[in-house]
Amino acid sequence: DDLGGKLRMRAEFFTDLGMVSSALGQPRRAIEYYEQSLEIRKETQDRRGEGQTLGNLGSCYADLGEPRRAIEYYEQSLEILKETQDRRGEGQTLGNLGSCYADLGE
Repeated sequence: DDLGGKLRMRAEFFTDLGMVSSALGQPRRAIEYYEQSLEIRKETQDRRGEGQTLGNLGSCYADLGEPRRAIEYYEQSLEILKETQDRRGEGQTLGNLGSCYADLGE
């Protein structure tokens, strides 16, 4: 419906703002945008977008030097990416998890 379409566009807008903030070296600001996107994606039951947004949040926490928190987000992301059969996203997320565990010396 029209409201759902507007909400999905809004989620994409917040995702885009998060990506720009992250690229500008502002992971905390990016987290704020991704959290807003995630809320909308859950509300609209956009599972694939939810999985991708959780991965983006994980990347922000990894950039902040918080690998354990990043792992929590990556694991949630991976579960959804498997569910939605996003093989490319799964591969990226597994690589990100590996980097976090390497940062922890595990």
